[in-house]
Amino acid sequence: MSNWLYELFRKVFKKTHKSAPPEPEQSLQRRQYEGNRPQIATQSRRQEDMSAEAQLACFMDKYLYSDFPNNEAFDRIRRISDKNEQLNGVDVEFIGKDGTRYCVDEKAQLYYLNQDLPTFAFEIMFKRDGYDTTGWLCNSSLKTDLYMLIWPFATQDTPKGITWDKFTKADCLLIHKNKILKMLYDRGLSVEKMQRDAEYIRRTGQIGKIPIEGLRGIYYYASNPQRYREAPINVVISKNILKEIAQRRYIVIPK
Repeated sequence: MSNWLYELFRKVFKKTHKSAPPEPEQSLQRRQYEGNRPQIATQSRRQEDMSAEAQLACFMDKYLYSDFPNNEAFDRIRRISDKNEQLNGVDVEFIGKDGTRYCVDEKAQLYYLNQDLPTFAFEIMFKRDGYDTTGWLCNSSLKTDLYMLIWPFATQDTPKGITWDKFTKADCLLIHKNKILKMLYDRGLSVEKMQRDAEYIRRTGQIGKIPIEGLRGIYYYASNPQRYREAPINVVISKNILKEIAQRRYIVIPK
């Protein structure tokens, strides 16, 4: 993100940003996981995911994005309802006064409600109709400029049947996609390298956590195709590393 846009974010969002004390280092061994969904189903949970994501979107719109617009900074901030745009990595758009469009993709750990995991998973590869397909982090054809990473909290521990008013807090990091890719590249993990590694992991049938030699706070995780149809292979990154490259952190709570 350019410096001028960051300054606009800083000024416009100052009211909504609540500072938090530095978090202590948390062991990545606390819980191994396969991304944003646990591997407990034999079929895709897309319908349940979509319902929970829609309810979380209502929470975000009401308690975060409603405070974003400022006539000195943006013409508007808009929730995207078009399915094609959503499939192209756009959940929310920020429109600058010069007409520039910034595409934001929301990613939430909905199947880990209230757990405040010390990591976030980014998809390198998944299966679609039985064939390996490029995951959203490595897919350069998507329109995403920024990720809004969300660690949600609620009055229940599973997303099934959740409604927007059941969410109690969202810990969010706004991060430029290119900053994540650059951080990984600087550590020897180019997109091409991660894709080759994912292909090798798939070919050799590895499952679970896979350490990356020479790196702390970053590892691969391969889900079990027998338990989850899309069987994603993710690169998992420490929250502490992500905070270092984030544009902003937002603690969103109902007013």
